[in-house]
Amino acid sequence: MTRKQPDGPRASVAFLLAQVGARAAQEFAKALMPLKLIPADAGILRLLSHSPGISQQDLARKLDMHASRLVAVIDALEERGLVIREPNAQDRRIYSLRLTDAGEQMLRAIGEVARAHNEAICFGLDPAERAELAGLLQRIGARYELTPGVHPGYKDLRVTPK
Repeated sequence: MTRKQPDGPRASVAFLLAQVGARAAQEFAKALMPLKLIPADAGILRLLSHSPGISQQDLARKLDMHASRLVAVIDALEERGLVIREPNAQDRRIYSLRLTDAGEQMLRAIGEVARAHNEAICFGLDPAERAELAGLLQRIGARYELTPGVHPGYKDLRVTPK
């Protein structure tokens, strides 16, 4: 792939972050298509692997997502056999979520996709440059009080009917 150098003044950091972020999101979504997942599904499965037994309400809060929208996403993941709802031991009114064996297997496949995606995005950067870029982006994310490991797009996630 040839790199096109910008004509005229350099683009702002904000624009470049938006441009690269949008392209990275498009490419990740495309890479997940063979798994019949969207990035939001992948993120939820990842979070469930780190918080087995989390309630739907707590997961919605962590994602900063409306709980009623999350129900439809969890329904779809449950129908695919990737997630299971179980009665909560402390409160019978709520359900705890966990990955099934198929969900764990899917998470491993997502991990392979994510690692390949990261390599493609960082192609041409040496390890020190990758570490520096990651550190700078983490500082920017902290400034905006972004939750580490949670994409801010869940708040506006639109659930499409089947």
